[in-house]
Amino acid sequence: MQEHVSDAYAFLAVLCLPLVAWILSRPPLWRRIRPRLEPVAVRLWLQVVEQEQPDEGVLRRWAVDRLEQLRGHLERVRRLILDDEHMTATRQVGNRMAHERLVRDVRDAEAAVLAYGLNEVATPEAAPTPRGVPRLAFSAPAVGPVVEVLEFGPGGRWL
Repeated sequence: MQEHVSDAYAFLAVLCLPLVAWILSRPPLWRRIRPRLEPVAVRLWLQVVEQEQPDEGVLRRWAVDRLEQLRGHLERVRRLILDDEHMTATRQVGNRMAHERLVRDVRDAEAAVLAYGLNEVATPEAAPTPRGVPRLAFSAPAVGPVVEVLEFGPGGRWL
């Protein structure tokens, strides 16, 4: 029975709905049903168009949650940068670009939280020293670290 449900929907969409729309659009019938359908259509349109203002508490909580999430991402990227000598230059540059972007995003999020006047969000603790941060365990390459050099222009490689 379940496999025939999609067939029934296709039948309704392809054959029945256009026929019903054609019958309802005929002028004698349309004149009778239009006064009843217009208020419903206006009410639906207003529900779609008018945006409700978000709750101030929800916006505050969202700003705090976003700040906490960005701080977590920033800490993860900082730990990654501490131990990325074995990665290619492309990944190293990407990690540093992500770090710069996250620093900017954290500053913007802190400004947004302060705009709501929230004093309960404490500044993060002092950043740990590199030796205090647990290092990520990676297997070292057999021949030693290899650095990928990106060269642009006529004398180098084109990307």
